[in-house]
This record gives sequence, C-alpha cells and structure tokens, in this order.
Amino acid sequence: MELRQLRYFAEVAHVGSFLGAADRLDVAQPSLWRQVKALEAELGVPLFERSGRGVKITSAGSQLLPRADQLLAQAEAIRVLSSELTHGRAGVVTVACAYPHVPRFLAPLIGSFRQTHPDVHVGVHESPGLPPVEQVLCGDVDFVTALPRTDERLAGHRLGDVGVIVITAEDHPWRHRTEISVSDLAGMPVMIGSPLSLTRRLLEPALREGGFVLDIALESGNTTTLVAMARAGLGVAVLADDNLAGDPAATWPVLVDERYSMTTPIWIYWARRRSLAPPAQAFVHHVQRVGP
Repeated sequence: MELRQLRYFAEVAHVGSFLGAADRLDVAQPSLWRQVKALEAELGVPLFERSGRGVKITSAGSQLLPRADQLLAQAEAIRVLSSELTHGRAGVVTVACAYPHVPRFLAPLIGSFRQTHPDVHVGVHESPGLPPVEQVLCGDVDFVTALPRTDERLAGHRLGDVGVIVITAEDHPWRHRTEISVSDLAGMPVMIGSPLSLTRRLLEPALREGGFVLDIALESGNTTTLVAMARAGLGVAVLADDNLAGDPAATWPVLVDERYSMTTPIWIYWARRRSLAPPAQAFVHHVQRVGP
C-alpha cells in the first residue's frame, strides 16, 4: 500500500469521480484509476461503485476513508516538519480544519499571528468535513476546529458561528427571499454535502421532526459543484454559509426551522493535559487575545 494510492482513493471519494480527482491532482486519469484498482485488490474490498457519470463510495470505502485521511494528514505533518527542520525555522504549529474554516476563521487569525511571530510556520491540514478532535489528544496536530464539545481533556476558544443557506438559480422563486423553512424543502430537488457534513448534521433533527426525507438530486463534497448545479436550475443547494466566505457580496436565503437552530458555533480546540511547544503556546495566547 502506498501513500499515493491512499491520496488517489481519498480524492476520488471527496470529488465523486475519477475524472474530477485526476484533474485536481493533475495526474492522468488512467494512471489514477489503475492505482485505485490496485489498492482495492490489495485490500480485498471494492471502494467505489458506479453512480451515473461518477462513482459512489461503498460501505467499506466509507469506513476506510477516515483512516486514509488521518494517515495522509500524518504524512503531511511529517513533510512539513521535515521542511521546517531543514530550513531551521523557529517552530511549527499545526491546525486541522474543514476547508471552509480557512477563509472564514483561520486565515485572518493566522495572518495576524504571523505579524507578531514571523518565524513560526502554521501548517493547515484541510479536509472536506470536520476533522476528528482526537487528533489533538494523540498529538497528531496542535489544534483542530470542531463543533462545540464538552470534554475535560480539551481546552478551546469560540471562533464564530456558521449557518445554513440555500443557493438557487437567479429566476427561482426563492432567490430574493431572506429565509427558507426546512419544511419548504419537502419535495424539492436538493443538492447537498455528504452525510457527515455540517449541513447534514444540522438538518437531520429537523427532518426527523418534520417526518420527511430530502429528495437528494446530488450529493457531493465539492461546494463549487453544488453551487454550479443549483445556479443552473437543477435544484437548490443547501450548504453551510462558511463555504462562500470568499464571496461576501453574495446574499442568499437563510435556512430556518421553528424547533431546531440552523446555526452552530465553531470552536478551535487543543489538548488541555498535553504540554504544548512554545510556538503552540504563543498561538493559544494569540487566539484568546484577538479571537471573538
């Protein structure tokens, strides 16, 4: 088993197609396909099955994907640390996060930290979904962004709030509404993230209470794909508003529910009982000083 194979497997799983994964990784699609097939043969389980023009991850693949993402993050941490040691930098701080948390929360925080600590490198390990908090407890990373948790082993700071928005075509009747109720989604073709996404976690209790399931026209971890398909009139995209943090001019209807909040705080956590290196301690002080 090679890291390259795991990287190809994870990218196909997150993108939903071999072609899209090959494009993002800048490799030839046949080569990527062969490596994934070789990984399936070595593991002895199918990782994907055909789904329209793309592929859908199998049950076995879904169970293996978090482990693959963790191994890839660990490998990246080794690469970053080796690079820092080679160049003699003062220190490294590592943060695991979901992709959208970078523009909304982390980029401004890291930028201001860099002004006061120019010799400390902050390595950001992004993933499509929320990373496991356990990464900070076992020392894989120094910090992790996550939903609110009650765990005496963790210390943390609230970064801000994330809500859910609805993306539509320009001529859709909902386009200029300010709010959309969860109940309005019944019978509407919906494009949304994976079952482990923040959007689905916020939606599920309200859907169960309402007694209906979504008519999912597309499930993808690629926000760009969801938005493009919704703008093309193929349904509505439901996603966390931090996914569009880089487009402050865009205003979209906010998803609401009478019983359940469609907004959640995002926190950054670190291990309370594990001794932090001086650069990580400096980052904690910075987060507590300048964070909201």
